[in-house]
Amino acid sequence: MSSEQERTPVFLTRVRVENYRSIAFCDVRLGPLTVLAGPNAAGKSNFLDAIRFVREALASSPGRALEPRGGLEEVLHRHISGRRADSFRVTLDLSLPASERPPFNATYILEIGTHPDSRDFAPVLRHEELLVDGRGHGDGFIPELAGDHPVAWRDDILLSHTSRSNHEGRGVYWGLQHTRFYELLTPVLRAVDDTPRKTGSGMLGEKGEHLARVLDALSRQSPWVKDTLDGYLSTMIDNAVGLDGVEIPEADLAYAVGRFRDAEGHVVKVDRRALSEGTLRLAGVLAALFQPNALRGDIPLVAIEEPEVSLHPPMLGALYDALAAAARNTQIMVTTQSADLLDNAAADPAHLLVVRNDGSGTTLGPIDPAGRRLLADGILTLPELLRSGELRPAAAPTEPADQQGDDKR
Repeated sequence: MSSEQERTPVFLTRVRVENYRSIAFCDVRLGPLTVLAGPNAAGKSNFLDAIRFVREALASSPGRALEPRGGLEEVLHRHISGRRADSFRVTLDLSLPASERPPFNATYILEIGTHPDSRDFAPVLRHEELLVDGRGHGDGFIPELAGDHPVAWRDDILLSHTSRSNHEGRGVYWGLQHTRFYELLTPVLRAVDDTPRKTGSGMLGEKGEHLARVLDALSRQSPWVKDTLDGYLSTMIDNAVGLDGVEIPEADLAYAVGRFRDAEGHVVKVDRRALSEGTLRLAGVLAALFQPNALRGDIPLVAIEEPEVSLHPPMLGALYDALAAAARNTQIMVTTQSADLLDNAAADPAHLLVVRNDGSGTTLGPIDPAGRRLLADGILTLPELLRSGELRPAAAPTEPADQQGDDKR
């Protein structure tokens, strides 16, 4: 690992998922930039959603977080035998940087499952535990320690109620709450933002809300970053010069306006309604990567679903440069099925987690040894490896995380 990589913030260092949607089990380590590569319906989004579920369950409750996902029954993994799991577990290893306290490492375990006495898939907390530097920390819920006494099953999460004096618990809670998962929608990016402006805000909504306000905040607070963003845009979109956010303070409105060169070389403004889907989506991706909150370290993880959508394939390699640059400020995860995105010198095989589903479930892992040999021998490039279908994940452990020797306390 280079000295530059060592300085780059990595919030989530390891993720283990058991029995969540198409994933029976996975155990992967993450770096500053992680690219989840694989075909459509392989399970890339399910991996991100398992992490996002933890965030949403902390913000409300497991039951409420499951409602938009179709309920617990829809989330539980169905094994190839047809048997459905009765619980799922997400284990997150985190690295919390120094701020007002010394840096520390933590592991947060959350398991949600069916109530043992219920037949309607009512979700309950099966297991919750926080380890700080390898030791149990704060309140936790481990029903197997209840002995002969009846288990008082819970439908809420303890970490959400951590006291302010518990700096480590609050740090883990804060970090997970401030992760962002983007699935950008063109109509949202194009719309006039009529939500009340909050002083000092510059957060891009997860569907693309507030794009104009983020662009305006960058132009005022970090003009050099805005220039960089416009540079990426002009490189990847024909005749583009930049995209700006226009604020109308008296009406508390904001909207996006494009700048393009016409046939005579003059810079002209293009109304938001005339901007192409590719232009708007690229602006949304760049705003997610370089928004002020991410630059300040207030967003520890930015995850983006398929940032290449609607962009011309020959231009996609430049997008990788933007991902690598953004990963110097905050941890970045993206999903992709595009070989063109990987057609860039900055595309490092170490960034990739390969995702496949052969019909029995999703497998995730780094590039397998055969693929690495093809790359090392110069037989195939990284984009060619993905296009050929030879991009496969290395064999992953199949033993649940809480039974592995290196996780025992």
